[in-house]
Amino acid sequence: MQTNPTIAGVIDRLDMEDFPIGSKVKTPSGRVGTVVKHRGAQSRHDLFQRIIIEFDEPIGDSVALQPHLLKLIKVTTVTS
Repeated sequence: MQTNPTIAGVIDRLDMEDFPIGSKVKTPSGRVGTVVKHRGAQSRHDLFQRIIIEFDEPIGDSVALQPHLLKLIKVTTVTS
């Protein structure tokens, strides 16, 4: 018997790797920003990955959000 993974409780969530640094994303509040950093779990009590997003307006405004809260708008590849 095969089961549908969605029904079985498996959730396909986005991960930090789905949001490369330099990508444009949309936050739950509707603001658009650029991914500037990835941050892993900070301690035994904080097990969540977070993505640091810097907004264009106002300059210097930033936020750290979990990947499943973001919507990818544009992937920008960074070359070095």
